[in-house]
Parts: sequence; C-alpha cells; structure tokens
Amino acid sequence: MKADDELYMRRCIALANNGLGSVSPNPLVGAVIVADGKIAGEGWHKKYGGPHAEINAINSLADKEVLKHSTMYVSLEPCSHFGKTPPCANALVNYGVKRVVIGSTDPNPKVNGKGIAILKAAGIEVTVGVLQKECDFLNRRFFTFHNKKRPYIILKWAQTKDGYMDVLRPDPEKEYNYWITNAELRTLSHKWRGEEDAVLVGYNTFKNDKPLLTNRLYSEKNPIPVILSRGNVRIGNETFSFSQEKNSLNEVLHLLYNQNIQSVIVEGGRKTLDRFLEADLYDEIRILTGDKIWGQGVTAPAVPVQPDKGFSVSGDTVKYIFHKD
Repeated sequence: MKADDELYMRRCIALANNGLGSVSPNPLVGAVIVADGKIAGEGWHKKYGGPHAEINAINSLADKEVLKHSTMYVSLEPCSHFGKTPPCANALVNYGVKRVVIGSTDPNPKVNGKGIAILKAAGIEVTVGVLQKECDFLNRRFFTFHNKKRPYIILKWAQTKDGYMDVLRPDPEKEYNYWITNAELRTLSHKWRGEEDAVLVGYNTFKNDKPLLTNRLYSEKNPIPVILSRGNVRIGNETFSFSQEKNSLNEVLHLLYNQNIQSVIVEGGRKTLDRFLEADLYDEIRILTGDKIWGQGVTAPAVPVQPDKGFSVSGDTVKYIFHKD
C-alpha cells in the first residue's frame, strides 16, 4: 500500500454515499483517478441501470490517454459480468490503466474475485483491501443481502424522555394524533425511508396511525410499503401468506429477499419491534428520543447495550446501535 492510498479511498467512500437510495440493488461505489499525484477524474454510481462509478470517472476525463499512467481507486471490486452495463474490469484493461486500488471484494457470486483476476491477468498492478472495514460498512446492505440472503434490517422508533413510544388508546375507534420528536427529526426519518428499499410496520400500527409510509418531507422516491400481520404480509400491492410459527419472520425476510429488496426499515409498533428483537433479527437500531415527558403510555423496547454513536438536534437525540455478529 502506498502513502496516499487511504486518502484517495476515503474520497471514493464519500463519493459513493451520493448514490444512497438510488442504486439498489446495486452496491454503492465511488471511483477516483489519480495521475501525477493529483486527482484527474472521479465519479460514482448514480442510478441503478446507469454507468458504474469507474465509467463515470473515466468519462470525467478530458483526455483518456492519462489513464495509461494513472491509478484508479475504487471502493468495490470492478464488475466482471454483463448486466445492465458492460464489465468495468474489461474497460480498465482496454484503457490501459496502470494500477487499480480496491477497497472491498464484491460478494456477488457473479463477481467475487473475477474482476480482480481480469485486471491481474492483463498485467495491471492491483492492491486490494485498502480501508476494507470502512468500504464493507459502506455496502453493509449489499453485503448482508448477498452473504445472509436477506435484507439489511434497521429497527427504528421514537420515544419520549421517560421511555414511551405510543399513547394509550382506550377507544380503539378514535384517532390519536401526537408527535414525539421535533420537525427536524421527522424530516430526517423521511430521508432515512428514501435510503432504504422498504419500510415495514405491523398491522396495528397501520390500522391505528394510518401512516402513508412515504418520505414526502424529503424527496419523491418512496420505499416499498410492507404491512406485517398475523399469517400474512403485504408487500406493495401483493399479499403473501406464511406460517405463524416462531420462525415466521424468516419466511417474511425470505419473501423480501425474493422480491430483490435489499434493505428494510422497521418502524413498529411495539409488538412488531419485539418480534425482531426477540428473534435477534436486526443489523442496526436507530432510537429517536424527543424532549417530552408523558408519564404513561406504551413503553418503548429496552435495548441492554450502549449506543455506538449519536447526536442531538434542537433538544432531541438520535442513537445508533449496530448488531455485533
């Protein structure tokens, strides 16, 4: 590894994040071309079906001849198969790129080392594993989907300072309007929805709160709504039946996987969240705590681990917990 490899790989990661919410089921990828110690071109995968990061970086160059004495930095192994676009590994060979630095190996069986093999067979110097931990985390959704054969699962809920997530509902026919968090965090929640393929709630939450399950406060791209009830699940406009045994969540996740849903954000209610927690089926938890005291209500789930990171916005807080495999 050379002195500046990590510096340019961090730039690849930053670029790749621009595609969040737009490239699934493809991975997030950023690419940087360095010639004579300076960035000559860069790009990222912007949209599913569109050019990959390496091609966008190449197309940013005014003079393609510069590639013959350049290093291509890319956060994920260049693809080696024909999909929506031609193989990027072949393009790097054809342009005569001198060196390629890769963050993560692609877990997709269609690639998984084949792109690296193409580059090495052409005599290109290849360095693999620069900032691998960070690059793996960047594509945690994509890696989970391919390695665990299920979507990446985010559990998310809002709670008051004294630990309540819902009001008591003595009259089941009455609508109860309430907000726990401030406007900034509500907008953030909608941004999160747009970053994932699907948003899931239980039937009681769907019936009681009548959520639209859109990200209307942030942008136009909405997740696929998933409504989980006893014995069936509605994914978009289709309804699927499953068993009511303890492992039924695995059936639901298998259905989502077969629908090519790479990630899902689970927004409750309490019973639904408990089902995922009790089954230890989550990859990430996001807890939003509003600056409110209720004194009574439906208690939020108790998570007996310390948060990995967090921040505050206008008196409200957000805490992240990542599953320790």
